[in-house]
Amino acid sequence: MEFFKRLGEIDNRVIYILLILSLLIPLMKPLGLPISVGAHTRRSFSVIDKLQAGDRVIVDISYSVSGAADVQPQAVAILKHLFDKGAKAIFVTTVTEGPMIIESLVKPWEQAGKRYGVDFCNLGFLAGGENAIAMYCRDIKKAYPTDYRGNATSELPVLEGIHSAGDVKMYIFFSTQNSDMYVRQVTQYKIPIIGGLINTIAPQAEPYVNAGQLAGILVGLRGGAEYEILMKSPGMGVASMDAQSMGHLLIIMSVVLGNLSYFLTRSAKPVKKGAVK
Repeated sequence: MEFFKRLGEIDNRVIYILLILSLLIPLMKPLGLPISVGAHTRRSFSVIDKLQAGDRVIVDISYSVSGAADVQPQAVAILKHLFDKGAKAIFVTTVTEGPMIIESLVKPWEQAGKRYGVDFCNLGFLAGGENAIAMYCRDIKKAYPTDYRGNATSELPVLEGIHSAGDVKMYIFFSTQNSDMYVRQVTQYKIPIIGGLINTIAPQAEPYVNAGQLAGILVGLRGGAEYEILMKSPGMGVASMDAQSMGHLLIIMSVVLGNLSYFLTRSAKPVKKGAVK
């Protein structure tokens, strides 16, 4: 009984240290906890896997730093798939933080030998939200006379022969906003659309998937982890899911053991004379 009494008196700081360790260790060395792959992720993977070397894809990176935890693992995994297939990426964004995020995504690939302007380009930020999407889908070079690095888009080999969204093989967007504006502006070009979304927004996009307007979606951090599993290349998504699972497990164990300690020690206390039983 003494053990359970001490269990209920553990310093809160010990719990905090255990929680930090349970999060940090899987992030540094993923445990590889089993994750089932959902239908949405499989569908998205199957569509992207049909791309051929040289196919060009518009990739809209329109999430902020605050939403990166949910969406960036998806973007990293899909970008790896695109470049492994030999596809070429045309990056655009409608959020001010987008160009910086794009540069961070492509940096390791540029260091690995992918050529700017040939294998990918960063066209940068275009203001206007849905109007910006409509503009660059209608005429990408008119919307972006120069790219984020100051190059004339008319001189970029990766954009040769590309005038509108109808000239690329696929459109992929990553966003913390609803998918409605992408569906409204891109479906008219008759190309597959894949969406990377945060957990709270994804349910709103499911009717578009069922209607065939979206070829597939990835749902939150788990969607990124599932995609890494299909790629057989565990990364930040799998590591983050491991950390999340271990953190949840520690919290559940703390609640269970804390309640167990409370009820067992309470029942063991002697009843004072005259007290109502």
